[in-house]
Amino acid sequence: MLKTYYRFIVGIFLTAIAVWNAGCNIINPSEPVATHVRIDSFSFENGARHDIRYAWVYYNNNPVGAFDLPATVPIIASGKGTLQIAPGIPIDGRGERPVAYPFFRIYTTELNYEPGKIQTVSPTTGYYDSVKYTVISEFEGGITKFAKYFGTTSITTTSVDSLKLDGTGTGLVLLQSPNDSSIDSTRAPFKVPEGAAFIEFEYKSSLNVQIGIRGLLSNVLITNIDARGVYPSATWKKFYFNITGFINKQPGGDYYFYIKTSVPPGQTSGKLLIDNIRLVTF
Repeated sequence: MLKTYYRFIVGIFLTAIAVWNAGCNIINPSEPVATHVRIDSFSFENGARHDIRYAWVYYNNNPVGAFDLPATVPIIASGKGTLQIAPGIPIDGRGERPVAYPFFRIYTTELNYEPGKIQTVSPTTGYYDSVKYTVISEFEGGITKFAKYFGTTSITTTSVDSLKLDGTGTGLVLLQSPNDSSIDSTRAPFKVPEGAAFIEFEYKSSLNVQIGIRGLLSNVLITNIDARGVYPSATWKKFYFNITGFINKQPGGDYYFYIKTSVPPGQTSGKLLIDNIRLVTF
């Protein structure tokens, strides 16, 4: 009888332990361990220069998040899956407004799920085949394709090797006194189709710079100008000017591109170098 009672007590004790363990697992369930994906940068086909600073990451078509590059991205999954990385750029030159650039292909690769390990991915991208380009000015052969609109001077071209970016020439605005300024506009207007539309260019500047777009509707030059400020930079940078909203509000016309420069306070002179200005659409 004593032996039976002892077994009964032991059974209750073991059952209590099992229930307690189960309760602990419910309160503190084991957490899955992530595979980490390391993304340092994007490379662009044909060695073209672009300012890809961000990555939008998807796993099996589910969003993981948007990340500044370089980044180490945790991904929870099992087995093999599809990793997608969309390249992002600073819209209108401002890093606080990153967007996934609609004209760049999304990089896709297979991801092996290895909990606790870091896999390095080196994504590449390029323009979609359906992207169309309209050259606004490449400043080749001494031709600017711009005309003086207002100011004390206007944009010219330079073939000096230490100044130009590529080709035979680069656009140059040289202001030599605090009172100098320039506003230049494209000589000929250009069409912009419906849909996403950006103006890309490369620049290097010690001046205050604004760029803008203006429409010509039914042969009437409208007064509204969509403009953006361009931060000075001692090195060559890429600028992406989003004109999609402006075109959608005022569609079907011809458009002019403007460049305005002035000497910053505290300076007596400065220069703007600009090249490879082009409209990018689908």
